[in-house]
Amino acid sequence: MENLMNEDIQIFDATTYGLDIGEHKGKMECIARDDMIICGLDYVTQILNKLSIEFILHAKDGDFVVKNSLILECASNAQNLHYAWKISQNLLEYLSGIATYTHHMLLHARKANPNITVATTRKNFPNTKEMMIKAVLAGGGSVHRLGVYDSILIFKQHLIFLEEKQKLEAHFKQLKTKFIEKKVAVEVDTYEEARYFASLGADILQCEKMDFDTLKKCVSLKSQYPHLLLSATGGITVQNAYAYAQCGVDFLVTSSPYHAKPLDIQIKISKQEDNQ
Repeated sequence: MENLMNEDIQIFDATTYGLDIGEHKGKMECIARDDMIICGLDYVTQILNKLSIEFILHAKDGDFVVKNSLILECASNAQNLHYAWKISQNLLEYLSGIATYTHHMLLHARKANPNITVATTRKNFPNTKEMMIKAVLAGGGSVHRLGVYDSILIFKQHLIFLEEKQKLEAHFKQLKTKFIEKKVAVEVDTYEEARYFASLGADILQCEKMDFDTLKKCVSLKSQYPHLLLSATGGITVQNAYAYAQCGVDFLVTSSPYHAKPLDIQIKISKQEDNQ
């Protein structure tokens, strides 16, 4: 949060200083202009605390708030309120946009499969991972991968170094032994690949950009391999989440929530008299 504040504030607020209004007492209110899943309040309150701004929360991250709801109210001098204003608004608008998109995507998918999960990739804008993941979780989503360190996912970019079938199968078995407690996922884009890696003992098949018929055929492998989990990935959005969920996959892997449109948070700043 200090980096965000330093980026915007630097030395001072030139306008507030130039108008000589910094010491005036004021009040700031944050109001939802739309129905939304609110997110970003944990970060905003860190900023308010650093600026010694008194505040009252009327919601918490992950809450559904209706249009025109008061989310947060603050009291301090004009200088500190202006320091906090735009940073707080940006955080709330961007993160609530991601959380709300995730929420709607999950609602659509669960109309077809009540137990399905929406999990986001590590394809987020650099240096925003923590915030974006927090927003996804606030919207009811899950995390597909935090990074290359927390899970095993075999891509074609790995397999290019293991072109001989016998060598691939030996290394696959070695991988399963090295990480006996971890599930091994493999990205596949044909039914033949899915069947092959299921037979090798893959725990998860990540089905990349498959048409619905091929995806359903891959899901049918669960009858032969009951432990198997399947995900659909590649171009999954709120618009097609229902259709992919209908195919019977266990979860949807997507980065689309990261591109969600920010939602509108109204900021009202008012003057307070000394006796208020």
